[in-house]
Amino acid sequence: MTRFTACLLTVVTVVTLATGPVLAADAAPPASDTTTRDVMHRVFDSIAYLLPLSVRDAEQATSWDRELIDDKLKVLQEASDALVAHAQGKDDEFRYLARSFGETTRDITSSFRETWPSYAYFSLMELTQHCVACHSRLPSDAQTAFGQRLMARIDTADFDPSELAQLYVATRQFDAAEGVLERKLMSPKEDAIDLDNAGVLLDYLNIVLVVRQDTERAAALLDRFAGRPDVPRYLRQRLAAWQQSLKTLAPVLRAEPSLAAAHELFTQADGMTRAPRGRERAIHDLVAASQLQRYIAQHPGAQGKEIADAYYMLGIIALRTIEPKYSVPEMELLFASSIRAAPQGPHALESYNLLEEFGYWRDLHLARAGDDSSIIDMNELRKLIGE
Repeated sequence: MTRFTACLLTVVTVVTLATGPVLAADAAPPASDTTTRDVMHRVFDSIAYLLPLSVRDAEQATSWDRELIDDKLKVLQEASDALVAHAQGKDDEFRYLARSFGETTRDITSSFRETWPSYAYFSLMELTQHCVACHSRLPSDAQTAFGQRLMARIDTADFDPSELAQLYVATRQFDAAEGVLERKLMSPKEDAIDLDNAGVLLDYLNIVLVVRQDTERAAALLDRFAGRPDVPRYLRQRLAAWQQSLKTLAPVLRAEPSLAAAHELFTQADGMTRAPRGRERAIHDLVAASQLQRYIAQHPGAQGKEIADAYYMLGIIALRTIEPKYSVPEMELLFASSIRAAPQGPHALESYNLLEEFGYWRDLHLARAGDDSSIIDMNELRKLIGE
């Protein structure tokens, strides 16, 4: 995929992140959301203009460009401010994601104004995972017409399947995302071990289970994948364990969210493998994560031990199951949310220690952050736990 084609991917994901949590579907919006719909299209026009400039030499810029760039950057910043404001009253993780989006937007603005368009390109690409992080937390059947219209403007023939699937998730076209990943997982051009190591199976399971709650489709794909001739014994054995877990946990996945049920699954997963990165527990972890995210969504703005427990378990699941994403500190946001929910609770100190040991904000190790941690304020968290 060319660099410019990759930019087009980000056009869509930035727009969806900037407005998706406000208008999750293409149903007729309430009157109060009409302005948001207008902003959505203005943001798309702004990013569509900025992205091509991020891949050209600074010497090609003109004064006419500068005036238009400033106007488009202003629109983008206004959208970012609106997202941060909209996040007030939402759960802690969502508020952290909105602030992270806002900081990345400021990076984009600075890079253009300092004539560093190549850095603007990388900053824009970082927003892709923010969008996916928002749209893969909760069950959804949304297939938005807006996302379909955006996709119609892009030639997807040369997209890497994983990036294309990410684009579909960003625009809430989950069935299309599942289909792309299924074709990638069954392609004879792809190596089974490489697919597993790259986390493609986990990416697929996260969509099909957490978002779509479709254990039958997941089981069918795992059965087909196990039949590949290049699947080694260890992986075939794990796939069989996953199949058994799917049969056992299907009713739990679709049940009403329960902190007790999630904790039971989490505890069972603890004992399923001794390997530090063992993935035998992935189905238990993903079903538990679905229960936990839905539980948190039912208690917006809640604080206290129960919410702190939910965030702590989600942080552990992110650490040991979900592939880390450089641009979105998901595990870090979850542990920070756990601490803030119950600073003197039973998991606060461990959450802080795990942040110090494994946490990063971009390329900054949080144990070295001091006053520079920005989104994850380690000094503040340390004060909260009484250290």
